[in-house]
Amino acid sequence: MPCGDCSGIKTELAINADKSYSLSSQYLGREAKPHAYKGTFYHDEVTGIITLDAEGDHLKFKLQDGSLKKLDKFGDDEQGAPAEQYILKKVD
Repeated sequence: MPCGDCSGIKTELAINADKSYSLSSQYLGREAKPHAYKGTFYHDEVTGIITLDAEGDHLKFKLQDGSLKKLDKFGDDEQGAPAEQYILKKVD
């Protein structure tokens, strides 16, 4: 993910069938180890948007083919960096 005052934010998000998630976030060049968050999420079946709980700062992601796209707090596309920098790709 893009970062205004570091070389990027390494982000890993695991979403589970039981509506739980684990999120790892590390500011590259500023933090020696990532911060870990766990909680539950809400999935809007109509829009395909996943919203994390308060532990995950209510972050929003849109489900896409094999990836998640980070959205702003209103559920709109993030601005400020190329769109592809806001995509989390699925890994097995």
